[in-house]
Amino acid sequence: MKQKILNILTNTLPVNTFISVKNGTRFYDNGEQLKIGFAISDYNINNVSGQKIQLVSLLLDLTDMELRPQVFGGSGGQYIHRKPNLNDSKEKYLAIKRIKIPFRKPKSDEKFILLAIERFAQNWLKALKENRDELMYSELVDYDDYFENINKY
Repeated sequence: MKQKILNILTNTLPVNTFISVKNGTRFYDNGEQLKIGFAISDYNINNVSGQKIQLVSLLLDLTDMELRPQVFGGSGGQYIHRKPNLNDSKEKYLAIKRIKIPFRKPKSDEKFILLAIERFAQNWLKALKENRDELMYSELVDYDDYFENINKY
């Protein structure tokens, strides 16, 4: 399953995307899990391990084949980050604005899980494109270079 997920992400996302699919265990019963994450860059924000630029992540429980968004160490999940709109009264006091990436929990079947992972990756790319001018961390990553590669897909 791990290799199938890696193949999907490698074929869906631009070449310079950071992709991580790691085995893990549940802390309460040692059940097997796959931790799936991808980001624009492998750069660690503020040198904090695992806090990547525009990281999103999913967790696949291999015991019951449940796929869900998952936050690892305060980073990831189904959100990207953009600068707040200072002209919007709801955002003007925020330091960062989260954009939710659409995700629908699939049936517990390998075919549907793989399709959901591919769709999530496509939705992530779409959200990045739509929010291009307001994305956070532009001082840390060359978005122009990244988006040049997105346009090839």
